[in-house]
Amino acid sequence: MLLGVTIVAAIIIAVLIIVPVFFAIKKGYSKNWDED
Repeated sequence: MLLGVTIVAAIIIAVLIIVPVFFAIKKGYSKNWDED
């Protein structure tokens, strides 16, 4: 039970970290392409 909760918490934290980073990188690439 505890292991399952830990896995779910890890997934949620990973998503909260990865999603903003993904969008930041995506916007960064878009800006670089626009500048070129």
